Amino acid sequence: MTDPKPLPVFLTGASRGIGAATARHFAGKGHPLALVARGAEATEQLAREINAAGGNAVAIPCDVGDAKSVAQAVARAVKELGGIGIVINNAGTIEPIAAIVDADPDAWSRAIDVNLSGPIYVMHHAVPHLPRGGVVINITSGAAEHPGYGRSAYCASKAGLMIATRILAVEEGEKRGITVIGFSPGLVDTDMLAFNRANRMGNAGNVNVAEIRPPAEVARIIDYLCSAAAADLSGTIVSARDPVLRQRAGV
Repeated sequence: MTDPKPLPVFLTGASRGIGAATARHFAGKGHPLALVARGAEATEQLAREINAAGGNAVAIPCDVGDAKSVAQAVARAVKELGGIGIVINNAGTIEPIAAIVDADPDAWSRAIDVNLSGPIYVMHHAVPHLPRGGVVINITSGAAEHPGYGRSAYCASKAGLMIATRILAVEEGEKRGITVIGFSPGLVDTDMLAFNRANRMGNAGNVNVAEIRPPAEVARIIDYLCSAAAADLSGTIVSARDPVLRQRAGV
C-alpha cells in the first residue's frame, strides 16, 4: 500500500518565523504550498527557495484581515495547487501594546481583524474545499487564558480563536471528517518573541532561555497535528509544553 499523496497546504503568516519554518518542513515532505502573507517580497523569496530545491510553492499576497483578500487568496490557491487539504492559520500581530484606556481603537480593531476575523475568513472560504480527512490548525496562545498588562487585543483575539476552533470542530468534524485543532506553540525564537521581551510583555521579559523553542521544532509538532494520528485531538487546544504531545510528535 502506497503512502497517501501529500495534501496541499494553505499557510498564512508564511513569510517568517513559525510560518517560514513550517513551510520549509512541509515542502521537504512533498506538500504543495500556498504561502500566504502581506510581506510579498519575503514570501516570494521563500517560494523561490522551495521551488529551487524541488518543491512546489506559490507566494500569494494577502491581508488576512480583509475578507475579500482572503477569498481571492483561497481561490488562487485552489486554482494553482489543485485544491487545499490542510489549513494552517498562523498569521498574527501582537500590537497594540497599551492599556485598554490608552490603546488606539483603530489599532485594537486591526488586531482583532488579523488574529480572529482573519482565521475565520480563511476557514469560511477554505474549509468547503477540504476533502474528508482534511485538517485545520489554528495557532493560538497561552495569552488567551493569561491576561497581561497592555495585551488586551492580543489576549482577547486569541481567546476568541480558541472558541472558534472548538466550534468549527463541532460543525465540520462528524459531518465531513475535518480535524480542527488549536495549537499554542509557547515561547518560540521569533521576531515576535524578541519584541515581547524588549517590551517586557507578560513573562517574556524575563524568561528561562531553555524554554525557548526553535521554529523548526514547532513545525515538526504542527506536522504531527496534521497527521491522521492526531485526529483524536480534534476540537481541543494543545500546547507545545505538553510532554504527552511532545512524545507523540517525537520532539
